[in-house]
Amino acid sequence: MAVTIKDVAKRANVATSTVSRVIQDSPKISEATKARVRKEMKALGYEPNYSAQSLANRVTQSIGIIMPESDVAIFQNPFFPESLRGISEWVNEHNYTLSIVTGKTSDELLSRVKLMTRTGRVDGYIVLYSKQEDKIVEYFHREKIPYTVIGKPQQFISETTHVDNDNYQAAKDVVTYLIRLNHQRIAYVGGDHERTVNTERLRGYQDALREAHLPLPDEYVVREPFTLEDIRTLLQVSPPPTAMIVNDDLVAMAVQKFLSQLGVSMPEQLSMVSFNNLMLAELMNPPLTSVDIDIFTLGYQAAKSLIEKIEDPKELTKHIIVPHRIVERESSQKLPSSEE
Repeated sequence: MAVTIKDVAKRANVATSTVSRVIQDSPKISEATKARVRKEMKALGYEPNYSAQSLANRVTQSIGIIMPESDVAIFQNPFFPESLRGISEWVNEHNYTLSIVTGKTSDELLSRVKLMTRTGRVDGYIVLYSKQEDKIVEYFHREKIPYTVIGKPQQFISETTHVDNDNYQAAKDVVTYLIRLNHQRIAYVGGDHERTVNTERLRGYQDALREAHLPLPDEYVVREPFTLEDIRTLLQVSPPPTAMIVNDDLVAMAVQKFLSQLGVSMPEQLSMVSFNNLMLAELMNPPLTSVDIDIFTLGYQAAKSLIEKIEDPKELTKHIIVPHRIVERESSQKLPSSEE
């Protein structure tokens, strides 16, 4: 005869609801009680039926992962696999599964999210980006659907659990780092300025230069999409920059290619610092100085926060900041003190 949850409860001297919560690893149950119940489960050879648990509790034990709207290029950005690795770490530990939601446009993405919600396929969502006037976040807020954002939300900030770096401060720290290397003419090559992370980094860069009373000509800022001619024009500004901050390691790789075509060597003629510290930063020639934003932990903390909210709807809203650090490599060089 098959062992049931009631058998485990009786042997552990707890309620069946307590055994159910132990199976779900609920934070409401003490570690001592969890250990006792799990010991009896093992002794009886009881294997939890997670599908039955989900039906009984009207949960799916699955969460949706919302990628930014885009074509295939988004899947080539190592940020997303690494954040998914962090999410998967927590999800696997707590017996949840993942469903990835993609779309070429924001409307297509929203349509797929609504379908997934209506059909009850997931218990909540992690949004892997943050941007202004996001219809998906508006939908979650209106329908009271559990969700977590990686990035700084632009809507319902005080009511939205999110995990982020201090991107504004990170950019200021990069400017400070370059100033210590005697650079005073510092350019910035930015990303898609619909994304909050990009606007925060640009703002930090601008404020740091102002506070240091250093030049900030409009020509020193190059926005995406950019071309070889845009980089050529930047380097022809008088006086030209001696250092460049690039918003993302992938973008830095494209910039480095253009610099090579223009006959500009790094770091002898131009120092470069980027963000994200992806593996490719070490593989570039020269290896790229980059800000490590701990992508894995961003994903891990986002999953942890969401599952805690799913399992306890009264869980308070969290604003989690993951620390950053500058990883110095050969792409940045100190100027002689007599030079800018």
